[in-house]
Amino acid sequence: MPYMNLKDSLLLLATSVCIPIFSGCTTQVAIDPQTGLEQSATYTAGYFFANVDASISETFRAAAREMEGMGYFRTGERHGKDSIRIYARKVGDQKITVSISNAVESETEGQTEIRIRVGKLGNLAESQVLYARIRDSLI
Repeated sequence: MPYMNLKDSLLLLATSVCIPIFSGCTTQVAIDPQTGLEQSATYTAGYFFANVDASISETFRAAAREMEGMGYFRTGERHGKDSIRIYARKVGDQKITVSISNAVESETEGQTEIRIRVGKLGNLAESQVLYARIRDSLI
């Protein structure tokens, strides 16, 4: 039985460490514990997912306004048939992506899903702040 060389050993170690990180661990996140509303979002593999009660166009306008208010520099947008994606950068040249689409598994009509990613690996705290600001501006 041949022994593994150093290169194969390091590759196996790197793979075993990275798979749990990027495999999509899902975390339920309380959105607004101060109001007592039973709202939650999902944080999966660096992406923050939550729903709002507004149309795609209303959510897009609110997201663009709040991203600029937070000091993000919008670098582009991609408008699709049923979705809009906003690209931005923040200080430190970190990429922010906000995707807005019709909520697929919503219990009520008229809900829009927001998917937020901050940086390469995601930033839960900053995603929550951005989502809260978007949601509050829609009320």
